[in-house]
Amino acid sequence: MSRGGRLLGVLVTFRRPHELEVMLGRLADQQRPLDLLTVVDNSPTPDAELLVERYRAAGHEAVYLPAPDNLGPAGAVALAMGRLLATAADDDWVVLLDDDNPTEGPGQLAELLEFARRMRRQDPRLGAIGLVGARFDWRRGQLVRIRDDELTGPVPVDYIGSGQFPFYSVRAVRAVGPFKAELFFGFEELEYGLRLRRSGWSLYVEGERLRRLRLRWGRLGVSGAPSRRLAELTWRRYYGLRNLIHILLLSGRHDAAIRVTLLVGLAKPLLNAPRDPRRSWRYLCVNWRACRDGWSGRLGRTVEPEVRSPLTIA
Repeated sequence: MSRGGRLLGVLVTFRRPHELEVMLGRLADQQRPLDLLTVVDNSPTPDAELLVERYRAAGHEAVYLPAPDNLGPAGAVALAMGRLLATAADDDWVVLLDDDNPTEGPGQLAELLEFARRMRRQDPRLGAIGLVGARFDWRRGQLVRIRDDELTGPVPVDYIGSGQFPFYSVRAVRAVGPFKAELFFGFEELEYGLRLRRSGWSLYVEGERLRRLRLRWGRLGVSGAPSRRLAELTWRRYYGLRNLIHILLLSGRHDAAIRVTLLVGLAKPLLNAPRDPRRSWRYLCVNWRACRDGWSGRLGRTVEPEVRSPLTIA
């Protein structure tokens, strides 16, 4: 075991062989390589398995794990976490990786691992660190962007964002369990961060690093206030709203779930109806089904991601 625990990567892929190849190449070039990479393929193909075999043949420890069905990111991560817990030590780390979000430099994993180890020394209840995170407003049921003037030193957050290289402590994962597979897609990282926080674990991002990222992205000074306009209507919209309501209800926050249902689910499309009635009506139909399923606990893969319109409900 390396000093400070092993680094166990979980990479979820779905019909993106080119992106997977790029990601594996970036991982192979890391100054601090993964001790083990588990690639969960939500649509198993010989091409993806061959890419993992080439990565392994180059001297890297890796496991190709074909999913029995499309489990979504939540189910795939839950599957991998469950497998890893059987052999992982409490001091190990699980880092989540996306096939379409490669590392940005050969030192990225090493730098994040050093931050994780440093925070563990400062906070024995460290649950996770990552590049980008946010806090959660329980009254309004929405994420709150960290203010620019807070971006110094370690910054406590309530969750680590999707694709932001979260490092989860195996000790914390063992204590609270893996991802909630039933969410399938959308806010699975939020549910997990809030679960860690409720159980007394801490999550941090590195303020200076996040400030540099905002400068690069041109987002320093952006308020982060939610837009009143309707975004593009896709299947992702359904899952995000459904899962958010479910997470609030799971946490006993019925007041916030009602607020999200009324304001986000119903009022927002109705307010946009005079400007774009046809689109608003479609939005309202999808939101109604998302709210209904969130309140009734109808989870899992209820909308097919491959379908352009999210109105096809399983």
